[in-house]
Amino acid sequence: MTEPIDPHDLVETTQPADLSGYAETTQPAHLADDGGPAGQDHDAPAEVVRLIAALTAIPGVTQAQLDNSYLPDVALADLSLPNGPHADLPIAALRRSNGALANEVLLSLEFRIQRNEAGLRAAEFLSWWVREQSRLGENMQLRTLGQPPMVAGEQQLGRSLRFTIDWFYTDTSEDMVNVLSAVGGKALALELATEMYKDAF
Repeated sequence: MTEPIDPHDLVETTQPADLSGYAETTQPAHLADDGGPAGQDHDAPAEVVRLIAALTAIPGVTQAQLDNSYLPDVALADLSLPNGPHADLPIAALRRSNGALANEVLLSLEFRIQRNEAGLRAAEFLSWWVREQSRLGENMQLRTLGQPPMVAGEQQLGRSLRFTIDWFYTDTSEDMVNVLSAVGGKALALELATEMYKDAF
């Protein structure tokens, strides 16, 4: 994932504005895997907050955040590095296309689940939802993320599992208004799907 930036820093850029680390939230707090709740970023755009809220409203999802990477800036050689800002990118997809498409932004909706039946149901529901979004024309996929089983003699296996929804978003206008509108649309779609199938949980 990309490193979150300070939303108060003014950066002149021709790329879409960075959404990294916006609206990280935990629900319910006592199930957080990292020792405590992460406060919601009240400076985040309303569309981002709504998408995160839609995701964490799904029973079994414990926390979520939205990050982004401007993929044309990613060199294929950097994908071989074991650590760093590109370690969690969809490496196979980028290699298969020999890099990013023009003006392509990866919106990464990362989340964790409860380690129980509710968490498995949440992962299955989101797997279906992402497949449907892809079938309807969005370049989306769901992946799992994990850390090395052990580091410096400390066990990580069983503690580091995360999920990410990769959304390969392209807008030739590079207009942030369009990106946020798309994010808002996805929030609505997820809300409607969750409400439609609420009895399945």
